[in-house]
Amino acid sequence: MHDDTHEPQYAELIERHAKVVRGAIRRALGPRHADLGEDVEQELKLALWKRVQGGKRIEHPVSYLYRAAMTTAWAVLKRQPALGGEVDAERAAYQDTAAESRIRVREILGGLPAEQARALRAYLAGFNHAEVAALYGWTESVARHRIYRGLDALRRRFVEEGAR
Repeated sequence: MHDDTHEPQYAELIERHAKVVRGAIRRALGPRHADLGEDVEQELKLALWKRVQGGKRIEHPVSYLYRAAMTTAWAVLKRQPALGGEVDAERAAYQDTAAESRIRVREILGGLPAEQARALRAYLAGFNHAEVAALYGWTESVARHRIYRGLDALRRRFVEEGAR
């Protein structure tokens, strides 16, 4: 028996956050493995469908979908027979160089005013000013202001810490 009760929620998640999902997949795969993007997206959609159909609520869809897209992309890459060792080496190098920056960004975001941090997180996830405004019910000028102020604070902190 086919259960259609969760289809609207699933369809809205996919449609509303397609840009974040595709951006995360592109970032995880890189230009060398971009041809696997459709496979990753299909696998992610299946996993999301199972989660939604199982009645599990997704509290923060942008964060959840971003992480799920990255994880799914790495899983698909790892299953590629010719890429196994190469992917592990690339992933380790990426994690070593980017982990410290990601931690610093998270710390800086934690120190920003809540609305500014929300705007900046959405912007860094791939949303433009208009999309951020629509997402949070702000005007475009408010969204743009919060994003620019957040980016400015982020830059200042990185420069203060000697990272560029």
